[in-house]
Amino acid sequence: MLHSFSAVALIVVIMVHIYAALWVKGTITAMVEGWVTKTWAKKHHPRWYREVKAKRTKD
Repeated sequence: MLHSFSAVALIVVIMVHIYAALWVKGTITAMVEGWVTKTWAKKHHPRWYREVKAKRTKD
């Protein structure tokens, strides 16, 4: 029973993950090409965007 429940839970998690990746514009590009636009980073990960921006201004 535990094995069956775990399998179903894993399938659901994978399906939600794929759906989210397709739903959020720019996510597939980020995974495939390894970069995101400044706008995407600022919208989805503002703290990371500020850290990268601050680091680039120091250099």
